[in-house]
Amino acid sequence: MLWLFNLLVLAQASLAITHVGVVDVRAGKIVSDRTVVIRGRTIVIVGDARSTDVSPETRTIDGRGKFLIPGLWDMHVHLDESDLAALLTAGITGARDMGGDLEQLLSWRRRGPRLVFAGPVLRGPRSENDTGSAGAWVIRTAEQGARAVDSLALRGVDFIKVHEDLSREAYFAIAYAAKARHLPFVGHVAASLTPIQVSEAGQRSIEHLEFVPDRCLGVFAGQQPSGCAAAIDSVVDALSRNGTWLDPTIGSFRIFAKQQFPAILAGFKTLVPALRAHHIKLLAGTDLGTTGIIPGASLHDELSLLVAAGFTPLEALRAATLNPAEFLDATDSLGTIEAGKLADLVLLRADPLRDISNTRSIAAVIRDGRVCDPHARDLAHSEFRCAFGKVE
Repeated sequence: MLWLFNLLVLAQASLAITHVGVVDVRAGKIVSDRTVVIRGRTIVIVGDARSTDVSPETRTIDGRGKFLIPGLWDMHVHLDESDLAALLTAGITGARDMGGDLEQLLSWRRRGPRLVFAGPVLRGPRSENDTGSAGAWVIRTAEQGARAVDSLALRGVDFIKVHEDLSREAYFAIAYAAKARHLPFVGHVAASLTPIQVSEAGQRSIEHLEFVPDRCLGVFAGQQPSGCAAAIDSVVDALSRNGTWLDPTIGSFRIFAKQQFPAILAGFKTLVPALRAHHIKLLAGTDLGTTGIIPGASLHDELSLLVAAGFTPLEALRAATLNPAEFLDATDSLGTIEAGKLADLVLLRADPLRDISNTRSIAAVIRDGRVCDPHARDLAHSEFRCAFGKVE
């Protein structure tokens, strides 16, 4: 009866991408000449194009000579409303907002990429009179930290973001409250703590390059501080043991430390063998929201920089597809191209496993089963809507 089921599925299909090379990011290979059938917002068939017929009523995209990847994720952004359409146009169908106005973020849930967010960052005071803002709450005591987590949990945030300047007491109160609420907590390494301590506390991800101990930061200035190889190995071993993820945002240092950037990239490259040897899971993020970081293009830059630092194109691509799905405990719906998964997809004109820069060669972006029209006037200003359009 499987043939009858497939006939019924095909009859109800809303979109099919035919004769396409599907990039299997889990296995690390291209599966050639597939037809991917979508019904509504869900992939229903990934089959051999020679034996998967598509009804004349189904909208089709000819995938000959093209490559289909899962939708990309930028895992470190601080969004502005104007970013939403730009991210989609660049193939970014999901984003993790790492600190912003909660009311705005809630209103953008269906207006662009899929969003997961923390709402306001929880940080320590920077001065005696520091009162924070809508995007950053100042936490002075352990009690304030616990109350902040409880308040954000009730508003439906996806995780808690910790930042610098938190006291040890406030940090651990936030960590305890987040665990009690079954919320991941992520972010920076507070000055009062070490990378190993935050990893042991259960912090889910460490951002930027803050996994490197302070006494070893000279590695990003072309130095080889004494004893740092062992110190780095100790940190990376703890990260691996505790399942702590890294989101290095390498490209952001082009903005934060423009003159020092070549040395920073070279220093990171010396750390990559240890990260790979310990199987540290990587996320691709950009720190979008900082002046000079371009929405969309910066993620493609980040993938290229990861490869330049020593990761393979497959590892870089996973950092923006499969790894985010694993990190978000969403592999049942995202991260790979399989029947039953949500239809967030990017059609490329060239093979990204051969050259990671080919993620820029976008022929079409599909979000929730709909081909996105980057010229739709309502894309960034009203409820998210993608139109079916012709793909050249």
